[in-house]
Amino acid sequence: MLHLLPSTKKQSRMILKDTPSFSIQDYPFPRLNPQRLKMMECTHANMDNLLPVWRRYKGPFWESLEFWVLPPPVQKRLAERSVVMSPLLGLVHIDTPIPYAPIGWKDVCNGKRVGELWRSYIRELTKEIFSDQVVFSFLGREEEKLVDLSKAKLVVRFIYRKKGRVVTNSQPHRAFTLRYIEEKNLSPDHLEKINFYDYRVTHKELRDNVLTVILESEGRYI
Repeated sequence: MLHLLPSTKKQSRMILKDTPSFSIQDYPFPRLNPQRLKMMECTHANMDNLLPVWRRYKGPFWESLEFWVLPPPVQKRLAERSVVMSPLLGLVHIDTPIPYAPIGWKDVCNGKRVGELWRSYIRELTKEIFSDQVVFSFLGREEEKLVDLSKAKLVVRFIYRKKGRVVTNSQPHRAFTLRYIEEKNLSPDHLEKINFYDYRVTHKELRDNVLTVILESEGRYI
């Protein structure tokens, strides 16, 4: 069981007193290193001031996830199960130290969009690492186009409805869903237990290898 988590251009500029020592060779998924070096050169990212992904990334998903308040066993489990998208580094883990580099997939580097530069590398790798895995995708539609989930055993996606209408900005909802799954250590067979605020699972739809879980709310909160 693996989680696929989104990138964000909104990033913290925090500088830690004890910055971790890390080089490009230390990153997970080393086959991405040649492209990472090109991106580092293009963006002039500074490897002297690093933060783990969960501290570096900001925005609705990451701030709602509040990784720092989770119990250590939950943090450990989430770190082991998560693969995070990164326009700078391709794919990383939630605890991987990364530099400040507020770029997105649509930004231009060396004359091409960042997503175009990364697509073939990310698709090849994700096809391999997600093969025969249950994958919970917390990505938006556009970002998910960069990955290849065709060999996954099962892909789980979530849709949120508020007063009968689909929630368009669902990043906080996805973060709350992820937190619930990991805090309760739910298996894919028990997703009907997910609830936060007044959202509850109303039904699940399985089509081929994709399970869509629908959560509905009366709109009291978010």
